[in-house]
Amino acid sequence: MPLSINNSISALNALSTKQSVTANNIANSETREFKKSVTILEEGSNGAVSAKIQPVNTPGTMINQPDGSLEEMSNVDLVQETTDMITTRHAYEANLKALNISTSMEDTVLDIIG
Repeated sequence: MPLSINNSISALNALSTKQSVTANNIANSETREFKKSVTILEEGSNGAVSAKIQPVNTPGTMINQPDGSLEEMSNVDLVQETTDMITTRHAYEANLKALNISTSMEDTVLDIIG
């Protein structure tokens, strides 16, 4: 398989991981004391993309309880997570288009060769 196809596939896998982490953060945004995670995309050997998941240990919003105690909520910012989902989706679509074009170009070359 050509290097460009491998790179596109690795990027699609990494972006899928990133989208899953973001979806998990959103699903747990109302969970008390939940700590979100972020996905770091890194370039590996030969231009391949890998995803590294890291927890974010910043404290969540503190809420006063009727008994006078404080309770920590999650540290998830829904606006940031939604924005991340949109940009990840566009990156996924771009890599998918690159993969389709690469495959189409190979098919054209094979047709020319006969």
